Amino acid sequence: MISIRYNKKAKDDLENIYLTIRKDKKSVADEFIGKIDEYILLLSSNPKMGKECRYKGLKQDCRVLFFKSYMIVYGLYKTHISIKRIINTKQNYKG
Repeated sequence: MISIRYNKKAKDDLENIYLTIRKDKKSVADEFIGKIDEYILLLSSNPKMGKECRYKGLKQDCRVLFFKSYMIVYGLYKTHISIKRIINTKQNYKG
């Protein structure tokens, strides 16, 4: 299995998602972040489960995985997976 690392932007994205949901209900925010983390952990045993970014119109060397209304952008390397961003699909993102 390959290790998973979150870069600074992805950590910030998760924190913002948590804080936004927490405004309504803390327990829902805790549960949602737990579920998205569990989903991302699936990548450690199946790193290519996301689509290549070029198929989603992103001009980066990366892969994307979808969880509910969020797009998880990650890089696949020999030694690890780097979670780059976790973006609401309603956002206009073509980074």
